[in-house]
Amino acid sequence: MSDAIHTLRDFVGEHAKGVLTRTGIPRVDILKVTEPTELFPEIYQPLVSLILQGEKRLLVGNQVLKYTAGQTFIGSVELPVVGEIVDASARGPYLAVSLTFDRSLVADLLRDDRNPTKLADTRSFSVNRASDRLIDAWLRMLRLMEQPDEIAVMGPLLEREILFRLLRGPQGAVLRQVAGIDDRFAQIRNALIRLRKEYATAFQVEDLASAANMSPSAFQRRFKTSTGLSPIQYQKQIRLYEARGLLFAKPGNVSAVALAVGYESLSQFTREYARMFGSPPARDIRNLRANSPAAPPSY
Repeated sequence: MSDAIHTLRDFVGEHAKGVLTRTGIPRVDILKVTEPTELFPEIYQPLVSLILQGEKRLLVGNQVLKYTAGQTFIGSVELPVVGEIVDASARGPYLAVSLTFDRSLVADLLRDDRNPTKLADTRSFSVNRASDRLIDAWLRMLRLMEQPDEIAVMGPLLEREILFRLLRGPQGAVLRQVAGIDDRFAQIRNALIRLRKEYATAFQVEDLASAANMSPSAFQRRFKTSTGLSPIQYQKQIRLYEARGLLFAKPGNVSAVALAVGYESLSQFTREYARMFGSPPARDIRNLRANSPAAPPSY
């Protein structure tokens, strides 16, 4: 690894407070985990994360991503994932920094870019090696934690530089999707937004395809290429995440929650919930409450 990643790792290690550290820089967080975790499902927001130490595995659909120190994960849409930190200890904790994307800032940068990366028919997520220039921009961004009076002015400039370095690198095509300026990906993004908002409502793939001006087969192929999931799988996972959140916030009638998220059969809901989270609803929520907040964000 380069000297830059070592310097950034040491800085972040000194400033990490607990599992999740809010840096005071808008949408920039630090994650520190001192032991391996079990598989933990959640929904990623559009973000970029840089791993500084340790190792992480991420399951997106049926695709397994593995990334270690010096590698960057980038995702352009809300994405159901299952994460697992496999290399972490008290002496060598898993360390990562993340930036949640502001779509308008990405769009502004793209308007100023005179040498845009061509957007292929690509996935909405990617793992790749971070360049020294990108790592250096991250270091200067995180050092604002020691100069909080400079965050308001320098933070947006350094965020723009991080986005620019990503845009010009091998993950530029994924970042361009965040802005929604490419019609092909915008069609899929609109379908994702609809499924996210109307997760409790049954849908026909033909209706989504028609709204995207695609044939059903072409729509499903592009949707799965982008997210790693079919539209039905995506909606099912969103339903189950929402159900888990409702039950965690207010434990109670599992039947009512199943109905609220779109299930007509309690037995089907319980079966699919246990398959997703490893235990039936009541037991899972008891375990989650007993361990909270031990389960960290999955970046």
